[in-house]
Amino acid sequence: MAGQLSRLSHLSPDAALLLLTVGLLLIYVELNRPGWIVSGAVGLTAALLAVASLARAGVHPAAAVLVGTAVALLGLGLRRRMPVVVDAAATLALVLGFARLAGRPGAGMHGATAVGCGLVLGGCTSILTRIARRARTNKGLD
Repeated sequence: MAGQLSRLSHLSPDAALLLLTVGLLLIYVELNRPGWIVSGAVGLTAALLAVASLARAGVHPAAAVLVGTAVALLGLGLRRRMPVVVDAAATLALVLGFARLAGRPGAGMHGATAVGCGLVLGGCTSILTRIARRARTNKGLD
């Protein structure tokens, strides 16, 4: 079992980013429909394996800052009503951060993978945060 996990942490940067995207989407499913335990557990495992693989490949510091900024901007959308331009900027930051994520020379991300994963995660996150904020407002929590 430990040998299989070791091999999984040697994924290519593209495969690791795809696994991270799928893992986060499964976590979103669990947050949207709590109690389905399997989707959250599989998503968390996939996300952790992807992060371990990306960490092993090395992470470019500027890319980490871009991804962190995107996460902060998308998270801010939960608390405050933000213009769509902010969500678009956060998604662009995700795409650019994903494109430069692998820090080791020659281990870069393919452009199509970075664009696809960035658009899916940025778009899904901005849509889900708008839905969550509207639900909080309708319940009188905000």
